Amino acid sequence: MSIPVRVIAAAGVALAVLWGTAPAAVASAGSVPVEVAEFATAPDGLITSLDDFFGPGADGKGIDFDDSTEIGAVDRVFTFSPAWLAGETTKTPVDLANQWTAPVSVGGKAVGVAIIWINPSTVLPQLADFLPDPDFATALVGVAADAWLVNDEPRGAWFALGPLTLTPLVVGTSGVSSDTRLTTYQAMLTMADDPPVAADGFNLGSALSVGTIIAVALIVVLALLVPLVWRRRKARPEPDAGEPDSVESDDS
Repeated sequence: MSIPVRVIAAAGVALAVLWGTAPAAVASAGSVPVEVAEFATAPDGLITSLDDFFGPGADGKGIDFDDSTEIGAVDRVFTFSPAWLAGETTKTPVDLANQWTAPVSVGGKAVGVAIIWINPSTVLPQLADFLPDPDFATALVGVAADAWLVNDEPRGAWFALGPLTLTPLVVGTSGVSSDTRLTTYQAMLTMADDPPVAADGFNLGSALSVGTIIAVALIVVLALLVPLVWRRRKARPEPDAGEPDSVESDDS
């Protein structure tokens, strides 16, 4: 008995759907699309891209991503939400980012972290960057499965966000070197973004403004006075050449 072609096609679609929804290897909370997971592990995927862009060049610098290169578990990246950065109380302190991380090791030693993104133009995963930071790569291995990997890009910091607590993986310029409450870090960022103001309410900005006003006023006054003086000087009669410069008294 032959099986109808449409049945075979339907079965193929079903298998494709099941394959497409298969969970990818992850180390933290957040989704990892199948194509990203496949790119990270394919022989001609991430490792090839790393070798092309960050491998040994003509100058001999770079990392030799040889046959011993291994890619660790993929993590979804999050960033702090605009509402949270504005100091608001929000249920969504972080937002999804179009980025995933993967620790990279060569010869059993951590060498750094690969950043993967999905190119909006091609809708395909690509290598976005490589961070040659062995400590960061090692720290990623210890991120809990229920934590969020958060990138504070302006400060070059990376955190594992647990239940309301940030654990620094890369300190950067965040000023956080140990577990810190999420609200505490929010307050730190809010205070850092506020411009300093003197106790009497007078700062450099106001001083410059006052100086500018005075300078403009002087220019206006000079512009009015100089022509007036010049006109008066021109209007003054010149002495007659035939008259003496001084008048002698009758007694002389």
